Parts: sequence; structure tokens; C-alpha cells
Amino acid sequence: VKRNGDISFWYADLGAMPAPRPPLPGDIEADVAIVGAGYTGLWTAYYLKKAKPSLRIVLIEREFAGFGASGRNGGWLSGGFGWSREKYLKNSTRQGVTAMQKAM
Repeated sequence: VKRNGDISFWYADLGAMPAPRPPLPGDIEADVAIVGAGYTGLWTAYYLKKAKPSLRIVLIEREFAGFGASGRNGGWLSGGFGWSREKYLKNSTRQGVTAMQKAM
């Protein structure tokens, strides 16, 4: 039975959970240790490695990459404003707010 909040739609759609990977065999040395393989941890590792390929980066995740909130992110799209027009006007002009609304 699939319940909201268990695992992501993407993993549930595969029909089975990914096979667990073995834990680290012991101590490991790294320049950077990132705890958590959600969006923030994965992107941090990616951009650190891109900026300095010689870095030894270790990603530590209790479950599996994408577990938790990052794996359940479905995103959404809305044609409405998240704030009132008045709040947008504090940092813009009426013309700018109108143009943004037309573009949306």
C-alpha cells in the first residue's frame, strides 16, 4: 500500500526500493564530509568537485540519496502571485509588476 510520506513517487513507481549499499568499510579520510544526500548535499558536493576536482569528498547518508524531503519534492506551478502586488511594488514599479503579471 502506497501512503503519502513513505518514499518518493519516483521510487514507488519503480516497484521496489533500491538495494541498500554497504556501509563504509571503516575510517575514511576526506577534505570535505557532507552529511545528507538530499538536494543540498548533492549539489554542494557537485559544485565543490567542479570548483576543485582534487577535493576528496564524502557524502554520508543514513538511508539513500534522495530520501526525505528532497525525494518527495513534486514542485508546483502557479499563475498567481505568492505575495500581494503591494509587496512587489515596494521593490519595483507599477509597470514592472504589471509586466511580471502579464508574463506569468
